[in-house]
This record gives sequence, C-alpha cells and structure tokens, in this order.
Amino acid sequence: MHYYVMAANSLLAGGTQALCYLAYRRKDAVSAEDVARSLDTNPVVARKLLKALARKGLVRIKPGRHGGVALDREPKDITLQDIYEALGESTIFALRERGNPRCPVNRAMKGLLTDVFQDTEAAVVSVLADVKLAALMAQIG
Repeated sequence: MHYYVMAANSLLAGGTQALCYLAYRRKDAVSAEDVARSLDTNPVVARKLLKALARKGLVRIKPGRHGGVALDREPKDITLQDIYEALGESTIFALRERGNPRCPVNRAMKGLLTDVFQDTEAAVVSVLADVKLAALMAQIG
C-alpha cells in the first residue's frame, strides 16, 4: 500500500512569523540569523524570505557588520495579503500539471475546478486582507 502526502505551503506562515518577530524585537537590532532561529531554519532561507519582503517594502535591510533588518511599515499597515503577495504566492489552488489525456475524468477536471479554485482563492485573499499584523501582535503580547 502506498501513501502520498502533499506538503502544505508554509511560506505565508514563515513570512508572517518573520514579520511578527521583527515587530516583537522592534527596539533591537535584528539579524537574518535571529529571524532564522525564530523560524528554526537555515539563515540562507531566512535571508531569501526577508529579501522578498523587502522588495515589497515590508522590511528594510541594512547590510554590513552593524546592519540588520527591521519593519519598514507599521504593523497596523501590514496585512496578511501584503505578505502573501510579497512572497510571490500567485495561486493557493492549482490544477495538476499531469494526467492521463485519455481519461475522461482527467480531461474534465480543468473545466470543473477552474472557477471553483478562482472563487475560493478570491475568498481566501479577502480574508487575508482583513488580518493586520498588529492584530496578531496584540495576541502575542
């Protein structure tokens, strides 16, 4: 018997945690290594995540020995949708790229699922737009 596991994309969760960590440590100089420790990941992974957030103006990175990373906007001005978009998430749900072209079920999937996936994604993004980083921080303390 074979079991197949589909990994959940945790990029949004990681980006949100990184920004919450920066907000939590607001008065301190924070390095990518500090963020990596919070995420329990490699600093290279944290740097890649922080660079994506910086490209969209969510964080600013000061390179060098006395550099660090900090929020570039107030937590009240950052939504989960901002983070989602900064990380290049373009689709939450995707059709399978492969399938048996002779199978009638496989051939029908695109027509059956495209509208459902688009509507579901719009609903998810709408919820993300309503959640502010400040609200999450208020629950952290």
